[in-house]
Amino acid sequence: MNSKIILVKNIHLDRQYINVLDYTEAQMLELCTQNMIAQANDYSFIRTSRTIMTNFKYSDALKANYIAFQNPDYSNKWFFAWIDDVIYKGNYNTEISYTIDCWSTWFDYWKPKTCLINRQHVNDDTIGSNTLNENLAVENVVQEGQVEDISYIDYWIAIQTAWIPEGSDGGEEYSGISVYNKQVFGTKICLFKAQNLSDYLNVSLFILRTNSDKHIEDIENMFIVPSTLINESDLTKHDCTISNSSFTFYTMPYNNDIISFDTTIQKITSYNDYTPKNNKCFCYPYNYLLVTNNIGSQNIFKYEDFYEQNEIKFKNEAVISIGASGKITPLNYKKMERCDDESLSLGKFPTCAWSSDAFLNWISQNSVNEAISLAGGIFGIANQAVESSAQKNPNYNQIGVNIGANTAMQLANSIGKFYSATLLPNIRGGQNTGDVTWATGRTLYTFRQMRIKTENLKVIDDYFTRFGYKIDKIEMPNINGRKYWNYVEIGSAEEIGYGEVPSRFMDIINNACRRGVTIWHNHSDIGNFNLDNSINIKERKFPLFLLIWYKLCSRLYIMH
Repeated sequence: MNSKIILVKNIHLDRQYINVLDYTEAQMLELCTQNMIAQANDYSFIRTSRTIMTNFKYSDALKANYIAFQNPDYSNKWFFAWIDDVIYKGNYNTEISYTIDCWSTWFDYWKPKTCLINRQHVNDDTIGSNTLNENLAVENVVQEGQVEDISYIDYWIAIQTAWIPEGSDGGEEYSGISVYNKQVFGTKICLFKAQNLSDYLNVSLFILRTNSDKHIEDIENMFIVPSTLINESDLTKHDCTISNSSFTFYTMPYNNDIISFDTTIQKITSYNDYTPKNNKCFCYPYNYLLVTNNIGSQNIFKYEDFYEQNEIKFKNEAVISIGASGKITPLNYKKMERCDDESLSLGKFPTCAWSSDAFLNWISQNSVNEAISLAGGIFGIANQAVESSAQKNPNYNQIGVNIGANTAMQLANSIGKFYSATLLPNIRGGQNTGDVTWATGRTLYTFRQMRIKTENLKVIDDYFTRFGYKIDKIEMPNINGRKYWNYVEIGSAEEIGYGEVPSRFMDIINNACRRGVTIWHNHSDIGNFNLDNSINIKERKFPLFLLIWYKLCSRLYIMH
């Protein structure tokens, strides 16, 4: 007849073990003592999961939701339980039915062990350290910050030809090999600026002069070259005339280098209108870099896969060729110095048309579609200019002059050819012609820093705050690595720990952990998810020596 009972109120622990405490037996006893309504001594052995007749006042018992009792015959161990019902039996005669709180009663008697953890709060939340797919709904993606472009708006017109006119008459028949950006040509490349109307006339007069010299068949191709691929200081200037009309063009020297330059993008590690508590919100799919070539191909790059601290870089490479092929390649990405597998090709630049079977064959082989006429943009030669050959018209020279004078506006609105880019994108695919893109000056790469809308970001951030991250690792459960609470969810067939706990009670604890438990470190904080639950070593409420003392003496503790 020496068992003890404490009648307790205001205990915020639930029977479903959604919220639990990491309190030792001594700490639980202290909590019950602080919230005590009444206590009684001299009871016989109290059985678990039963009822007990007490001498508590019925009115006091009605105020309680929790009890603690001690059995000297059970090594003076303290048990903690929820009150299920209170029945009036008479004055100072109240029957209490209860259910044992298995977690609080036995938490001090088992130790966690390595097991499969589905999700939990982590102790390393650096950006990029936690990237497993959460399978959460990600929608309402918006752009964050500025759009950055790599533009090739300025350009030259290139004519690939084996005949180089000189002065007012004659020229040079080229029969050698030229190398431009490691591209081998059996012809020379003549270049023309494309900045104003007079530049376009230079092209027209060049073709008229070539036709006048009876070398029109030596022209193999005509195409657009981005100005970034041209170093004007390396070019050789040529001044020629035809029927008192002068024109200028340039030739390129031998060059075996591929044109390249780097583009640097700053990682997004903060948002303008919201600061997430969890750094996984700065990773894909909640935050990422979208790069598009503006003609239907795009790629998504994950900031966390770049191993530079703050800056990410891309290598831009291009060559002088039909369509001016180019690509952009991420550097230091996915543990590769250059990740060519994630490269994104630039859409082909327009090609120009004139009457040449060889050129038409090239178009056929490369699936080039008809394009629209563009004002002041893509340059082509009017059909009458080419048709007026010396063989057809003995007055060709004069006609050529007239064409040069009368078709100036036509040249700025002439018919061209576009390359129809049919590239398979890395993320989402499709094909599109580049005509509108070129006409609107968007012959470039565009870098868009994307993230989900703030409203959705807050929902996901709150979810991480409450339930941690999906980790799917075999490791020790993180019981107390956060300042105020830790969420732990183990695998469906896992056991969280082992110890001196009756199997039926340990089964209840394991089942609770399989569903997921929130382990609070202070009773007064239960349910307050607005706290700053940052990574921290848990601060116990008592000094260490007192905790040790409580631990050693709890089984012999006798209340007076």
